[in-house]
Amino acid sequence: MSLVSKDELLTTSMPHIGYVILKQFEATGGSQLSLTEITSNLKRKHITGYRPIMFALIFLHLAGIIEFRAPFVYKVHKSEVGAN
Repeated sequence: MSLVSKDELLTTSMPHIGYVILKQFEATGGSQLSLTEITSNLKRKHITGYRPIMFALIFLHLAGIIEFRAPFVYKVHKSEVGAN
């Protein structure tokens, strides 16, 4: 399985949407975002499908970059990686 399919647009790939989400964390300067904030930002960038958004969030979670604690998505700091 590859991260990018030859049959999909690059702008709807997991890595690209994950990058956009990480840029949003950087722009806000915070370590938490709600799913509403994330989807609103992606909608402004014309990314509206739920499937690529969910795959991007799962991709970031499996990479150890974000974690889910209701009702927010948190960016994991480098010092927290491997602490569990």
